[in-house]
Amino acid sequence: MRTERHQPDYVLFIAVLMLTGIGVVTVYSASMVYDIHQGLSPDHFAIRQLAAAILGLAALGLCTFIPYHFWYQHAPKMMLAALGLLVIVMVPGIGHRSLGATRWIGTTSVHVQPSEIALMALVIYLSYLLTRKLPILRDLRRTFRPAMVMVAVTIVLVFIEPDMGTALCIFLTAMVTLFAAGVPGKPLGITLGTAVVVGFLGARMAEYRSSRLVAFFHPFQHPKSSGYQLIQGLTAIANGGLTGRGFASSISATGYLPEAYTDFIFAVFTEEWGWLGDLGLLAIFAVVIWRGFHIARYARDRFGSLLAIGLTASIIVQALINLGAVTWLLPVTGIPLPFISYGGTDLVMNLAAMGILLSVSRETELELPEEDTLADIISVDEIRATRQDAAGQFRRSSGRAPVARLSNFRTSPFRKSDARDRGTSLKQADRPISLTWRASREAAATKRRDERSRKPGGPFRRHKR
Repeated sequence: MRTERHQPDYVLFIAVLMLTGIGVVTVYSASMVYDIHQGLSPDHFAIRQLAAAILGLAALGLCTFIPYHFWYQHAPKMMLAALGLLVIVMVPGIGHRSLGATRWIGTTSVHVQPSEIALMALVIYLSYLLTRKLPILRDLRRTFRPAMVMVAVTIVLVFIEPDMGTALCIFLTAMVTLFAAGVPGKPLGITLGTAVVVGFLGARMAEYRSSRLVAFFHPFQHPKSSGYQLIQGLTAIANGGLTGRGFASSISATGYLPEAYTDFIFAVFTEEWGWLGDLGLLAIFAVVIWRGFHIARYARDRFGSLLAIGLTASIIVQALINLGAVTWLLPVTGIPLPFISYGGTDLVMNLAAMGILLSVSRETELELPEEDTLADIISVDEIRATRQDAAGQFRRSSGRAPVARLSNFRTSPFRKSDARDRGTSLKQADRPISLTWRASREAAATKRRDERSRKPGGPFRRHKR
């Protein structure tokens, strides 16, 4: 199999460009009347969205040509920096407060939303962690527990902003990444069940969240209060019909639908372009999802595969929650539609995520990979056998009990080994492991290696270079 670097996935690139362009145009048509009512120029929000799109496309281009192994090397630092931003946003005088929430850092005109940064940082960190922990993936205490601790800390910091919608996105994206990594289903199921109960209690803790639940179940009983936005969104979708009213002809965007250019922008898009326009838009999203999972399937190593799955899942989760809220399938949560809704930080981070995905696509295999060349990890049985042999040799030579740790073995190709590591290295680069954890092949390969290790020279015999 060849792993040479090649051109990025241009199908994904074109689909992302189309979504970004549609978003800028739709923000302009949905915010034009609102801008005039506020005494601003008709293209005020559209220009800001265009500026964010240009910045995001620059980030996309930069991330495309940065080897994605760079994110493996700096994943823990990025995660700590993201958590630091989530803490800083709570500091009075630094965090920008709007509509009863403190979710931004900066001034009224220019601000950044750290929770969007934390979402991508968490995907990178989980991909890194679940690559390093592959030999002990079934050991929940050493894999699932530290992963969930990091997820829980991130969610709590986002939840207290408060921003329950983004916290939900972070949780679901993390669950998809853990599931794709091969974490057993039982702990994931227990975690999901617990999250449902905690989420329901969290929704009942605040009055505005409780009103959203009431509006979801009985919107037409509260047409002038909590159910108003949902009713106006459904009205806009119904008015769109098959072909829509045309560009900048939405009635709902003239003041009937609150914040039409943010969370409910899909309703405006439907009213202007109709259900046929919706099919086209959803088809472009489907292309992004298809190419994302295609890249994950043909990624040359486990980290690239998990990274592609996590970044694609983040787009899927945001889109499904937004579309579900607008179409009355889910309660309103305030999650924007990726690439379409107004929001600078969200657009820049989504485009940067697509840039990382394109970077993974530059190193995909020409055929479906059978082995993981990045993790180059040995099996648990081999580690135990090697420990026992090393312990016996140590006792015979020194008469003392050895102290052996799994961390003494190099489990990452990015960790530089020193002189003392080389003597006990197991030549791991020549022992790749399957992406899909093929147990039978793993057992057979381990058995063959154990048989070879019992030959003269032992498991630590020196290999010719």
